[in-house]
Amino acid sequence: MSEPRNALTARDSHIWTLRIALVIVSAVALGLVGILYSKQNDFFVHVPPDLSRGAKIKPGELLEPNSYAFAAYIWREVNDWPENGRKDYPAKIKSYGCYFTPSFMRWLEKNNKEKAAAGELERVRSLSIEDVFRDDMVKPLGGNTFEVTLTMKLHERIEGQPIKDILIRYPLRVIPDTRSCNQMGMAIDGFFAQPERVQEEVK
Repeated sequence: MSEPRNALTARDSHIWTLRIALVIVSAVALGLVGILYSKQNDFFVHVPPDLSRGAKIKPGELLEPNSYAFAAYIWREVNDWPENGRKDYPAKIKSYGCYFTPSFMRWLEKNNKEKAAAGELERVRSLSIEDVFRDDMVKPLGGNTFEVTLTMKLHERIEGQPIKDILIRYPLRVIPDTRSCNQMGMAIDGFFAQPERVQEEVK
């Protein structure tokens, strides 16, 4: 009698083991389905500005023209002081903070303090793009990282009097950014070379 009883016990134990394994596998499968569903509905697609010749678009891929437009817009906004640099510069650094990497944010905040101490913020400033986009203005580095070169006209006034009207080349690095506050999917990571004046002051 012991052998049949042992066989029944072993069978029941095996059935329970199979049931537990089935529950675990089902839970894992449901979790994977949920992850796949969420991934299919949450991704970035960057569309190039010029679609006259069509375009191949991959989810999550950053493009040269988009990285240039992004860098130009964000950099101009932060350095455009319509009212007064002492008020506008720190406010814009804070407002556009998520479009800079944390390390470059620290540089901007330090730069604001240095300019304030040197009296370089008591002025109105405007910044505008001078060149039409060309392919050589953006250098892909791989991994959705780019070196973007902006040539911009810098114009400053104090009490309505022009004090600066020059062209400056800003060499900026743009990298991918997945922070939830960043809706563009990319951020300015700093300079890859020192900004430089490309023309003598306009008279």
